[in-house]
Order: sequence, then C-alpha cells, then structure tokens
Amino acid sequence: MFKFLLSDNESLGKYLHGKFASFDDVKRRMLLKSRGQNSALPDHLYRLEQEETFKDIESLSDIFIKGLGKMADTYLELEAKRVFVKSEQQNNWQETITYIPPLLLQCALLYKKTYSDCKNNISERHKYFKDYLLPNTRYTSIPHARIPQLEYYVKQQNGLHDLHMHLNGALETDQVWQDFLFNPYGIYEDLKKGFRNSKVQEQMEQESHLLEPLTYVTLLKAAQKLRNYFFYYLYPYKDNEYDKYDRNTLLDEFLSNDSDLSGSYRHPFLSLITYEDNHSCLMSVEGLMYILMFHEISNTKNELLAVFFHFYLLILGLTNRLLVQQTHQNGFEQFQKHTLNELREKSEKTYLRRYHQMQGNDLKHIRFLEGRFSPKATQNEMIVFLDAINNGWNKMKEDISLQHESEIGVFPVMPELRLIAHFIKKTDNKPDHFVRHKALRYEVAQRGNVLALLLKNYSKYQKKIVAVDAAASEFDAPPEVFAPVFRKMRRAGVKHFTYHAGEDFYHILSGMRAIYEAIVFCDLQKGDRIGHATASGLSPWQWQNAIGKELLVKQGDYLDDLIFSYHLIVKRRIESLHILLPFIINEVNNMCFNIYNDHYPITLLEQAWLMRQCCPIHALDKSRENVMLKHVYDEEEWFFMVNKGFADTRTSNKVFEVFEAYHNLDNRKKFDKIIKIDPFDIIKAEHVELLQLELLNEMTKKEIVIETLPTSNVRIGFHQNFSTYHLFNWAKWHDEGKSIPPIVVGSDDTGIFATNIYNEYANIYCALLNTHHMPHSKVMSIIKRLDEDSRIYRFE
Repeated sequence: MFKFLLSDNESLGKYLHGKFASFDDVKRRMLLKSRGQNSALPDHLYRLEQEETFKDIESLSDIFIKGLGKMADTYLELEAKRVFVKSEQQNNWQETITYIPPLLLQCALLYKKTYSDCKNNISERHKYFKDYLLPNTRYTSIPHARIPQLEYYVKQQNGLHDLHMHLNGALETDQVWQDFLFNPYGIYEDLKKGFRNSKVQEQMEQESHLLEPLTYVTLLKAAQKLRNYFFYYLYPYKDNEYDKYDRNTLLDEFLSNDSDLSGSYRHPFLSLITYEDNHSCLMSVEGLMYILMFHEISNTKNELLAVFFHFYLLILGLTNRLLVQQTHQNGFEQFQKHTLNELREKSEKTYLRRYHQMQGNDLKHIRFLEGRFSPKATQNEMIVFLDAINNGWNKMKEDISLQHESEIGVFPVMPELRLIAHFIKKTDNKPDHFVRHKALRYEVAQRGNVLALLLKNYSKYQKKIVAVDAAASEFDAPPEVFAPVFRKMRRAGVKHFTYHAGEDFYHILSGMRAIYEAIVFCDLQKGDRIGHATASGLSPWQWQNAIGKELLVKQGDYLDDLIFSYHLIVKRRIESLHILLPFIINEVNNMCFNIYNDHYPITLLEQAWLMRQCCPIHALDKSRENVMLKHVYDEEEWFFMVNKGFADTRTSNKVFEVFEAYHNLDNRKKFDKIIKIDPFDIIKAEHVELLQLELLNEMTKKEIVIETLPTSNVRIGFHQNFSTYHLFNWAKWHDEGKSIPPIVVGSDDTGIFATNIYNEYANIYCALLNTHHMPHSKVMSIIKRLDEDSRIYRFE
C-alpha cells in the first residue's frame, strides 16, 4: 500500500487549500488507492492488507521511518556500500518507481542500514556523503539488480549496446526535480506552452484535479520554501523567519505567492557539502536531506515536521507522475502526453547529464549507443544541435578517462555514439482534397533535403549520423508518407534504416500491417530494423482478453487489414488459411462498396494498396511537366514509379482509379467512419498467430531486425506487467524452430520509462528466471544472443 504514498491527490489538495492531512486521512486513502487498482475485490481483503501494512505504524512519522524502511527492505539490499535491487524483485521494482522516485527509497534503506548521527559533525558528514551517497546517486538514482552472471558478462563486453534510445525524454525524475526547484517560473512558461495541447490538458486532469500551470508553480514554490524550512529546522539560527508563525499560518505562507518566506533557487543543504554552486551532485545533496530528515523525524517524532515533509513529497510525487509513464497509463497516447507537456524542455538543453545517467554511477553500462533525434528545419540549426550532442558525449568520455587515471596500466574502452535522425509522424490537421498528409509530406521532404545537404557538405557528420527512422504515433501517419524520404536518404548515402511500427494499434492486424508496410513501402533491406514490432509477438489471445468481444475501428483501416491478410495468405501460400479467403473477399467487397461506391476485385485493391509506396504528389498529377514545377519534385521518385510499373497505370486504369479514390477527401470521410466489429469474426486468434509467424518468417528471410524495448513495450503494449512481455513469445517460437529474425535491445526514453539499458537487460533476465522459471544458463544464452545480435546489427 505504501507505494501509493506519493499518489495521494486528496491529501495534496487538502494542503493546497490550507488544511493538514492527518495520519487517519493517509491510512484511509492508501486503502482506497489500493482498491482502485482492482475494485472487483471485496473491501474486507483490502482491510486485511491495510491492517498488515500499518502494523506498528501509528503516525505520519512512523510511515516515513518504519513504512518506507520496510518498503525499501522489500526491494533493495546493501552490499559493500552500494545499493542494489534484489534480483527477485527487479520487475516489481520497475513498476514501483513509477509511483515513488527511487532516490527516496534508496535513502530510506541507507538510513536504516548505515546512518549514525553525523548531522553536526562536518568531517563525518562529508565522509558519509562520499562513502554512501555519491557512489549510489552521483549520476543516476536508479540502482540495478545484483545479478552476478549479468554483471560478469557486461564487464567482459565493456558495456552493453543500446540500439534504440531517444535523446529527448531521457532525464529521470530525481534529476529534473532539482531543475524545477531551481527555476519554478521557467517551468511555468514551458508547461503553459505545453498546456495548449488538449492531450496535455487531459494528462493534467487525469493525474490531479488540482492542476493548471499556475497551480503547479505554486506547489513548486511551496516545495522551495519547505526545503528551506527543513534546513532551518535541522540547523536553527537566530532571527529566522519561521518562529513567528503558528502551524496554520506557516502553511499559508508556504502557499502564498506574496509570502515573506524565502524560497531559494540554491539547494540549502548544498552548504553542508560545499559553498560552491556545484550542480553536478544535487541528487546526492537531496538524498542527504532525506536522510537527515529521516533521522530528525525518528528522534523527535515531530508530527509537524513529518506533515510538512509529507506535503513536500506529495509535490514530488505529482511531478513524477507528469514525468514518468505510470502503470495505469497504458498505450502510446499516454506516453505521448509525457513528450508533449514540455516539462523536460529546459532540463534537456544540454546533454552531459543524460549521458552520465545512462552510463550509470560507475560510467560502465554502455559500450555503444544509438541516440535518436529529430532533424531541424535548417542546416545552421542542425549544426548547432549536433555539436551540442557531440560535445556532451566527448566530455563524458573525458570523465571516464579521469575516473581511470589512478589505475596504472588500465585503458578503458571508450563507449561509441552514433546518431539516428527520426522524422516525426503528425496528424493531418488541414487535409488537402487530393493528397493524404500533404503538409507532412512536404515537411519531411524539406527536412530530408536539409539532412541530405548536411551529409553532403560535412564529412564529420557522415560518420555520426548513420541511419534514418520515422517515430511518434502510428495513429497519426502511416509508413507510405515516409517512403519517398526514406528512398531519398538512401540515395543521399544513408546506409541504414529503421521504422517505429506495430507498437500500438486498434486491431492487432493493423499493427502487423504497419510492420509490413514499413518494410515494403520504405524498401527496408538486409540489416535494417523495425522498432517495437509488438504486433508480431503479442499473444492474440492476450490482446483479445484485453479489448473484449467488440472493437471500434475505422472501416477503411479494417478494409486495409483484410486486404493485407489476403495478400500475406496468398503471397506466402499459407494453405491452412486458404479456407478464410472466401470470407475475407466477401467482407472486402462489402466494405469496398461502402467506401468507394463501386465494386473492385480484391486483387485490384491489393495492387492499389501496394501503389501507396509511391509519392501521390508525383503520381496523381497526370503531367510530368506540372509535377516538375513543384519544389518536392524528385526525378528519382518519378522513375521509381516507372520501374515499379505504377507509372503505366496512371491513365484509364482501375488500379490508379482506386489509388486516386483512396486519397480523395470525400472518400476519406467514409474511410474514417467508425464501425463496430467482432475482431475475431473472420480471422480467429489462432489464425492471427499463423500470420504473425509468416510475417516473422518474411522478416527473417529479408534479415530485417526487431528492436525490442522492454519497459516501454510493457507500458505501451497490452501487458499488465513483465510476465506477458512478448519477447518471451519470440524466444519460445525460436526454441520451437520457427523463423524468428534477429532481435536487439534498447531503452527507448530512459526518463519517461525510468530505466537504462542495464536495467532493461536485468528486467528480461529476472522475468525469465523468476516468472518463467528458466535456469540461469538458459537465461544467459538468451541474454548473450540479444547482445550478440546488437553487436552484429548495430548501425555504423
């Protein structure tokens, strides 16, 4: 129950309105939060859990000392002054830190296991800080599991390969929290900008009824003042500004924007370590504050101090929910809200901190990183941006060298950085009458031109920018939009390509179709990759249980899903599924007439669907001379149509007629009509699995690699936890002799998912060991295969 301690909106609201939350309030709300996770269970079961949870806990002070201490003991252990996650708890820990930022729980353990009073002893305090806090929190507050086999392997390999990591959304909560309290009004400006987006407004209302940008800044300012108050309480001084207030007035002053109480941008506890404005260890300083507060609350049982500490932590908890995707925030749209709220905007202007963070406190996690970024609109913007990325990386390498300076004869293997430019999928907000996603097609063509010129004019960037990707929501734009720019970038000398596909979807067939379209339309070749590819591994039965017996879809999407299924069954000669073809054809005929007001044979619809890989700006104008006047005209793109045989179909041809009708705005309205279907009316779950295996077989033959991202896939996919993670289906099918393509591992957005590449491998390892009960040797063979595939198929 204590994992909900920082998720208590009702208590936070009470503080915000000038009232105090009591121990009974908190105890009751923990029960209600637990019940909210599964309201099907009767209350008497939750009351037993509450009774056990609050055994020997009778006050807020007890919650912080006994409750958090017990919770930390459940997940964490201490060895040689280092905090580790218990390997049997790694997957549960990954979920727990969505509720409570890890620094607080680390400090609860350190206080319980290691702290002796050094509050007023300067040398002892410095020694404790150096021995316990810095090694565990200098660069990251996220500890990793103690897994001897994995640690030995990573050491032997000089780190791991992280082949799918977005450079934005990377900083973890405990890092960003320090920035928020340094500059609350700067955060207000960023959040106000993000708040214009309706999805960000949804996130705010979803996570707290209190929230609008100004209210949130009031809370951040209160946290600033509370932190100063904690310092005063622990180190009182004469003529202070606090003694003149009673508790109620003091709370009002913390909340008032016109308060006489100061809220310093500088962490007050930093003066206990240094008088310099040293921002490189502020997480460790915050950790020192937590431990000193635990000690004071434990010794004095001062409930007022505990109440104000509770208020402070509730503001931190709310911030964490806005920065880290929660276990109740399923699906890509929930993830996207974190990327749109602008809250990391100022924190992520520079890059060194995130490189340190993902390398771990010993700077040893990563051997090879592929960082993803969005191309800028102009060449000058690109150069400034890329130089900032590279300068941060070079400084991090210098820090690694300095760390090994005292080790005679030791020459560390330096990690390598490569960059992947990802074009962004966007909604078609101002639809053109004749071309789908016309504005986005022009935009990516322009950004592709900028990137191509940069690579042509600056050889140093050719060695760094090694691949192209298309990222963001698959609901916003399909692979066909990016096919022309992918071909252009290949002609410009880019050797490697990857595409986010099959990550989230309405129908699982849509996810599989997106994977196939990305491969075919974008002309992916040997060694190219698909990011996520969840739809190719997710159990259809699990998906069916999640979405139920009825599903709302756009009828045009479902038509395309059936055409794709027909295509795969016929092309791959899946004889066991030939029995489905008459039913598929009949449904396609009905839906085709509903959308296009005409009957077209399914083979013709199939060809028109495949023609979508062509640029419609080129294809839909019957005069080549007219197309040449458009600034997106590309001679090679014209001849691509010719070579594919599509140019010949452009006049008086039914394939072209359907292609044109597909793009026509009037038909798009019928295409987008929402219908209700039985998702397994025609193609049953067992049939979907056969299609998955054929799709994977096709990928294997073409040597198209899958990028799997454990925590991201569990949060966004149709999973409750790691036990059903679809990687394990791929592993099972591999052991059964099925054709499974190579699979590589990435961390995705390390801040939003509160992870790093080491912990992603640890999550795989511990789920296989503890949930699927594989022996260590078998688990390690899977880990080694994943890492070996990553070494083989990394982009260089």
